[in-house]
Amino acid sequence: MDDHADRADSPSNVPTRREFLGYTAGGLAGLAAVGGTLHTIGATEQEQKADLGTADEHAAYQYFHTPWAEIESDLERVADAGIKTIWVPQPSESKLSWEDQATEDQEGFYEDEHPYYGHLEPHPPLGYQPVDLRNFDSAYGTEAELESLIETAHDHDIEVVLDTVLNHMANPPGPEGEVDWPQFDEDEHFHDYGTLGGDCELVGEEAEYECDLLGLPTLDLEHPEVQAAHRDYLERIAAVGADGLRYDAAGHIWPWYFQDEINPLADELGLWRVGEIWDHNIDRLLEFAETGMTVFDFPLHDTIQSVFDGGRMTQLAADNEPGVVHHRPEVAVTFAQNHDINGPGVGPDDSEGVEIDLAHAYLLAYEGKPMLFRADLDDPALQDLIRVQNEYASGPAIDRYVDDACYVFEREGNLLAGINIGDEPHETTVETSWTELELVDQTDTGEDVTVDTAGEVSLEIPAEGWVMYTPLSS
Repeated sequence: MDDHADRADSPSNVPTRREFLGYTAGGLAGLAAVGGTLHTIGATEQEQKADLGTADEHAAYQYFHTPWAEIESDLERVADAGIKTIWVPQPSESKLSWEDQATEDQEGFYEDEHPYYGHLEPHPPLGYQPVDLRNFDSAYGTEAELESLIETAHDHDIEVVLDTVLNHMANPPGPEGEVDWPQFDEDEHFHDYGTLGGDCELVGEEAEYECDLLGLPTLDLEHPEVQAAHRDYLERIAAVGADGLRYDAAGHIWPWYFQDEINPLADELGLWRVGEIWDHNIDRLLEFAETGMTVFDFPLHDTIQSVFDGGRMTQLAADNEPGVVHHRPEVAVTFAQNHDINGPGVGPDDSEGVEIDLAHAYLLAYEGKPMLFRADLDDPALQDLIRVQNEYASGPAIDRYVDDACYVFEREGNLLAGINIGDEPHETTVETSWTELELVDQTDTGEDVTVDTAGEVSLEIPAEGWVMYTPLSS
C-alpha cells in the first residue's frame, strides 16, 4: 500500500459486490491465465495472451520519484545490468507536485518525512492522488516524454510496467485549496462510508473494499461510468506503449472487479499485471491471483526481513512455505524492499549493509519474479547475480541443505545456489540432480567442484556470501 496521504452509491447493471461475497479462491480456480512469462517484446498477440496473468523470472527494477526523461537517459545502464522490466509511477494529473514533497531540505504538504526511509524518499509519493485519469501530463513529465521513455526502453529490450490507481482519487484538501475531479461527480461516483480504521460505517470485507483508505475518496466500482473511466484509462496506457500494470492498493478493490472487468480488459490490451495486496495471509493473496494476475509476495518479504536481519535461514525452508512463491511461484513477484517498506539492514540514514546483498542473492536465485529497488545496478556482484538469474535460474526449487546460517537449494538441473549469512565460511555436502559432472561458480566466489558418482558434491560457501554453481558445459 502506498502512503497516500464522500460520496454515494449508485446502482449498475453489473453483478454487485454482494453477489460475490460467497465465492472462495477455490471457486475461482482455473480463471487465472496459466503460462510462464511477462509477454516478450515481439511475441505474437496469441502468445502474449497466454501468459499475461503469470510472472517470468527475469528481474525487474523499480523507479520512484524519477522524471521520465531521467529514466530514459538511464536505460542503457539498466539494460547493461541485465534488467528486462522496469516499473514506474502512475501517469496522470495528480494533486501534488515536487514542491509539495518533504525532503531533508524541504517541508512537505503532509508529513515531515517518509515513515520508513526518512529523507531518502520524498513523502508523500507523487502520482498516487490522481485528479484526472484522462490527462497523462504529470509531475514526472509530459505524455510525449512518457511515450519516448517507453520507446527507448523497447529499443533496449526492456518492458515497462506503469502504476495504476483504480481504488480512489485525490482527497479534497490540496496545496492550493479544494481539489476538483473533472471526471467524476462527488455525489454520484464515490462511496461515503467513512475512513477505514476510523469512522468507517461498514464491517468485514465491505469495510476493506468500500471505506476510504487513508481518507482518499473511494470510487464506486459498480457504477458504469466509473468502469467506463477505468476502461478508457487502461486503453490509453496501452496506447502509449506500456507492457504491464501494477495495481496500486489492489487489496482494497473487490476481487470481482479484477475478475470480471479489469483483468479481462488487460488481457485484451496485452497488458501484464501485478497487484499490491499488502496482506500476510497467503490464501487471500492467492484469491486475488486467481482473478488473473500476479501478486507481490508480502509474506515472503516479512520472512526475508527477519532472516537477513539477524534471523535463521531455516525460516526460508520450503517446508515452512513462508511465501506465495512456495504455493504458486508463477504468480509471485518477490522483493526485499520497495518505496513503502525497507529491506534488511537498510536504515533511515541511507545505510545499507551486506544484509540486502544476501537477500538479493536469494531472490535472484529462487523462484518467482524479483523486483529490485534502490539496488546498485553498477555493482559487478549484483550484475553477476542478475546474469545468473537470466541464464540459469529456472526449474523447480529443491531444498538441498538448510541450517541457521546456510541455505543450499537447486533449481532442478540448472543451478545450485548456496547462501551463508554466518560470519564464518561454511562447508557442506549436498545431493544434486547430476552425477560425475564438474560445476563452476558463476559469481567467482567459490572454487570449481565435481559431483561424484552418487550425485553428491561438497561446497564451501564464504562468510556472508554466496555461490552459484552451474554445470561447466552451461
